[in-house]
Amino acid sequence: MSRGAGAAVGFRRRAGDDIGPRGRAKTAKDYRCGAGAATIGRLPHRSTQHEATMRTIACSLLPLIAGAVSAQDTGVSFVNGVDAFLELPYSAQFIPQSGFTVEAWVTYDDSTILSNSGNRYPTIARQHVSGGGNEAWFLRVNAGGNNTLQLRFRASTTGGNIIVNYNFSPGQFATWTHVAATADATAVTLYVNGATVASLPGNGLPLRDMGGELRVGKGATLAGGVANEVWNGDIDELRIWPFARTAAEIQASMNEKLQAVPGLVATWNFDNTLVDTSTGNVLVANGAVGFTANTLMLGTPSAGTALGASSAGCLGDILLSPTGAPTSGNAAFGVAGSRLPASAFAFFATAFAAAPAPLPIAGIDYWLDPGSTIAVFTQADALGLVRFALPMPASGFTGVNLAFQVAALDACGSQGLTASNAMAITIQ
Repeated sequence: MSRGAGAAVGFRRRAGDDIGPRGRAKTAKDYRCGAGAATIGRLPHRSTQHEATMRTIACSLLPLIAGAVSAQDTGVSFVNGVDAFLELPYSAQFIPQSGFTVEAWVTYDDSTILSNSGNRYPTIARQHVSGGGNEAWFLRVNAGGNNTLQLRFRASTTGGNIIVNYNFSPGQFATWTHVAATADATAVTLYVNGATVASLPGNGLPLRDMGGELRVGKGATLAGGVANEVWNGDIDELRIWPFARTAAEIQASMNEKLQAVPGLVATWNFDNTLVDTSTGNVLVANGAVGFTANTLMLGTPSAGTALGASSAGCLGDILLSPTGAPTSGNAAFGVAGSRLPASAFAFFATAFAAAPAPLPIAGIDYWLDPGSTIAVFTQADALGLVRFALPMPASGFTGVNLAFQVAALDACGSQGLTASNAMAITIQ
């Protein structure tokens, strides 16, 4: 059997398949799986039983083949010097105050970046593009006027800018490479394929919120509309998290296609759509932005499900996010709570199930099954983040359900306490 364009199914006939016992040619017929369906192949016209058997086999295989074809991964493509980008209006989601991670799979063609033709800064993503120095963060190649091979992440905090650089080799990013950048109170770090390649100490302060749009595939527009800050390659699986992920967390999920991640995590899979598959943000294309098929082969685990609602605190609703996917053997899995008051005392609660209805306690809604709850007391960091590590066993726990919630002392709570909503996971 051979696979043709459009997932058509054909059959290779042996010599004599269409020849009758007296040398007369038998006719061949086109068959379909149903009215209006695509032709599944041109089958030799033999016995009725033979035709029925072959048609049953073909129609059984067709959905599998079509599914494999439609599962082809795609990303978005850009050419430096050709004006094109993706953009989203201002949202505080992309300037989180408890820490930050931006990550993506990329290719970058350094061989076609022109030298001595003005400074070029091919950009993967940037928050706020109007006016130099107003950005909250950017991740780009700092090619300048001499095609410098330097990956740069800049985090602008309320106490100044922190810039980390990584000098890469010619052609190093010509094939698909995972890049990530993180910022929190303690460090600003660059990662390539999950490995730390550059890091500087943080200054204990959050990202500076100067408003502005989120732009993907390009930085600023220069005078005269020059497109020197357009990316020069492909971008896929762009994600933004409201906390700084660790190297182990990045490594554990870089080969996964995450979707529907709770806790204001943005996940653009770019599979022929510009929709963020976790929080629904839709990037708007400007110029000729195209989807291009690629060779990334990524798993698609479930990251978790949000349940109930948060009780608002001084910094808004507390966010509860997984640090990755709860897959068997993921030793880096955990849960992160953000938007807590700085250095607040808090507790993480976990149970084997969520409650059918919230239980009111001290001004908060408790969403976990009280009969199986285990609580761990902890303290938020200087940016209001708490973490609960829960390494996934390598085997024996597939299908086990868990639910989580975090609460903290908060002067803005009705009784001095605020809590997140709940999050449920199933170990896969």
